[in-house]
Amino acid sequence: MLHPVALSLVAAHLALLLLGWWALHHLVPDTLTLNLFGHAHQVSEMHRRVIDRTVEISLLLPSIFFIEYLCTGWAQSSVRHLLVERTASGWSDVACYLFQMAPVWTLVTAIMSFGFAYVSGEGLRQALAHATGLKLSIAGAPLALQAVVLFVLYTLFDYWSHRLDHSRVFWPLHRFHHSAESFSVLTAARIHPAMFTAVVGAVLPGAFLACDPEALVYVGLVVIVIRLLVHSRIESNFGWVGRWIVQSPLHHRLHHSLNRMPINLALLPIWDRLFNTWRDAPQQAMRIGTPAPYRHGAGVVLDIWRDYCAFWAGLKAMTVNRLAERVTSPSRGP
Repeated sequence: MLHPVALSLVAAHLALLLLGWWALHHLVPDTLTLNLFGHAHQVSEMHRRVIDRTVEISLLLPSIFFIEYLCTGWAQSSVRHLLVERTASGWSDVACYLFQMAPVWTLVTAIMSFGFAYVSGEGLRQALAHATGLKLSIAGAPLALQAVVLFVLYTLFDYWSHRLDHSRVFWPLHRFHHSAESFSVLTAARIHPAMFTAVVGAVLPGAFLACDPEALVYVGLVVIVIRLLVHSRIESNFGWVGRWIVQSPLHHRLHHSLNRMPINLALLPIWDRLFNTWRDAPQQAMRIGTPAPYRHGAGVVLDIWRDYCAFWAGLKAMTVNRLAERVTSPSRGP
């Protein structure tokens, strides 16, 4: 723990946190108003959102790195992969992590997703209650029970959000995550800022079910831990745990394999089994990535923009084709 490299990493980590804290309070407004298609959309509590994410990452990430080190040893660890091997794909992971640590990332995400990434689950819940009279709530129940119910509900919606990511429409955005050619714990941070499908996975559970804020915090922490672990370099399928309880790194690596099959989409294998997308993982790591060319490293910003343009181009082409089919198809009788 007193190795010069370890001390340097700790110092750099703290310096980034201090720099981000200063920039957050001096450069980023707490409330952002976006004018989209003639309508004003307000994104509030920007500072709290950034602080919550920063605290989670700054505390959990070093812990996951250490757990991975205990399981794999130094030679196979993410730290060595990122600092010693220094592959272009690894540098993309580092760049994405640094971007997410920066407060400006929240602004970029809000703009590129047209505010969808920050839609309020509570606001949707009130709108749903007003429209249907449906008011589901577990608030006041034992905290452990709330957390379990919310976690199961979240993983179900997250499964369908991930399944949307692999659809023809949203794949150009999600393939940015799949562009990683090697896993590291930081691969979990390789996420395109235009997170349109996040509304399904992260927002809808709160829209359908009200619970105490503490339950949301605990579920959020567990989800982050799982996401970091499944992108680690631990070569294990977790045995029966990976087949039935929680996804393992090798099962998720199969999901990232070059064949781009929409398999092993869920954090919990039960959802993949129910919807016929579960596949057992081989005993060893396999080649991952996507056939699409990526610059990696310093070109990560250009990669993000290229995929964003590809998403809109694909959406435009699909819309034009659908309209053309309606025009050319024979009219139906009464």
